[in-house]
Amino acid sequence: MTAPQRTASPAAQPLHPQRPVPAPDPPARPRRRFPRPRRPIRLVLALLLLALLAGAALLWRGHDRTAAVPPSATTAAAPERPVELAALEVTTIVPRHLVDSVRLSGSVSPMEQSAIKAEVAARLTEVLVREGQAVRRGEVLARFETVELAARLNEKQANLEGARAQLVLAERTLAKNRTLNRSNIVSDTSLDQAESSHGFQKAQVDALAAQVELARKALRDAVVVSPIDGMVAVRSVNPGETLAVNAAMFTIVDLSRVEVEATVPAEQVARLAVGQAVRLRVEGFGEREFAGRIARINPMARSGSRAIPVYVAVDNPDGSLRGGMFASGDALVAEAEGAFAVPPAAIRHDGDGDGAGGDYVLVVADGRTVRRPVARLGLWARGDLVQVQGLAAGDRVVTGNLPGLTAGRPVTVVGG
Repeated sequence: MTAPQRTASPAAQPLHPQRPVPAPDPPARPRRRFPRPRRPIRLVLALLLLALLAGAALLWRGHDRTAAVPPSATTAAAPERPVELAALEVTTIVPRHLVDSVRLSGSVSPMEQSAIKAEVAARLTEVLVREGQAVRRGEVLARFETVELAARLNEKQANLEGARAQLVLAERTLAKNRTLNRSNIVSDTSLDQAESSHGFQKAQVDALAAQVELARKALRDAVVVSPIDGMVAVRSVNPGETLAVNAAMFTIVDLSRVEVEATVPAEQVARLAVGQAVRLRVEGFGEREFAGRIARINPMARSGSRAIPVYVAVDNPDGSLRGGMFASGDALVAEAEGAFAVPPAAIRHDGDGDGAGGDYVLVVADGRTVRRPVARLGLWARGDLVQVQGLAAGDRVVTGNLPGLTAGRPVTVVGG
């Protein structure tokens, strides 16, 4: 029996009529779609982030270890750049002659001078010298008129001769009275009168003899002579003047030895002593120095300035130094031969380093700075130099003011 065959029926018609279909739009540009990340990619990114964090941690630890490495290890790893020092900042030590002095200054004045005055009251007839003229001791400077002086001398001598005659008579009278008194011919009163008359006449003779000597001296003083060797500094008289006793005539100065009256502050005088050497320079003589020695020190300070005068004697055989010139110099108070000295800036003080505290200097040796302990012995040149012990001749010491420079640093001296 055969199955019944189905026949295709015509397409079913819609119950409602179809709307008209609009015209299709132009085809749109297809959108680009990215595939979504998968889980393996996310895992890789996380691992990379962890790796970066681990690297940063290792880098930080390496920095800390590098900072903790001692300088020697760092130097071995990377050589340190040498510090450049100028030649003026490094001084080669040599033995020196050190001197300490006290500054002084003052005016020059002749050590010996003589003010000549008139010894008689008379008229000048001659004046034989002028200012600036050299004279010798005993040389005649001026003469007075002697007529009146000679007459006075003659008068005094005549009076003396009369007194001597009276004395002879008194002596004879006294001798007779003594003889008669022993024979009881004259009384004791007469003898006393004779003795008194004799004593009076003898005193008269002595007084008149003294007047004669004064008259002779006045006659000698009529010739004025120089009492010292020197030069005429002042002439105050002229011929024809009538002078009174003690009238100023001349001033003679001896320039073979002069004296500088210097003033020194009171706090410096304690360092001075008689006999200390002094080197002086005088205005007008350039760099020429004059040697002298302290002769005296005044025990009193001058009021107002509180300075103490100090007198320095200077030999001046050629007479080049004149009174009134201004001189300045230094008095040598201490000296040291063969000493080692450095500027104060070269000495450092630090308790660190090699463990030895105290003063030290930096010495350049084999291209590096080396710490060298020193001991201070004293200040010189008004504090510009310090005498030290602990250095040797030839040492090259850093004398520049370089507080940041330490021992062990490599250095290079430029220009030296």
